[in-house]
Amino acid sequence: MGVSVIFTGMDSVEPKVFELDRVHMQVDHGIFELFRRNRIIGSYRTPLRWLKVRAEARRGGVTRLHFGNVEQLDEPIYASTTSSKRLLVTVEIATADEPFYRAYFTELAHLSDRPIAS
Repeated sequence: MGVSVIFTGMDSVEPKVFELDRVHMQVDHGIFELFRRNRIIGSYRTPLRWLKVRAEARRGGVTRLHFGNVEQLDEPIYASTTSSKRLLVTVEIATADEPFYRAYFTELAHLSDRPIAS
C-alpha cells in the first residue's frame, strides 16, 4: 500500500493542509485544527501561535504525537519527548511517517516565526 501525503497552500493565502491516513490537519487564518477519523468524534483547535506538538517514539514502529498549548510563546512547535505525559490530544502514527509530519510542522514553524527542535 502506497503512502499518500497531501500538502496544499504552503505558498498562498489558502489553508495550509496536511492529510495522511486517518489524520487531517490544517491552518486557516492563524488557527490550527486537527481532525482524526476514528470512533471517537473530536478535534483539536488552537491559535497557531499556541500550538505545541511533542513526538514520543514507541516500540513496534509507532510514534505518538501529543498536541497541546505552549506555556511560553517562543517554545518550539515540534520537538521529541521521552515522556508519555499526555497533553490535550494524542495521535498514534507509523514511525515511518514521522518525517512527513515533521516537514509540515517545520512549515508551520516558519509561518508563525517559531522554532522547531532538532
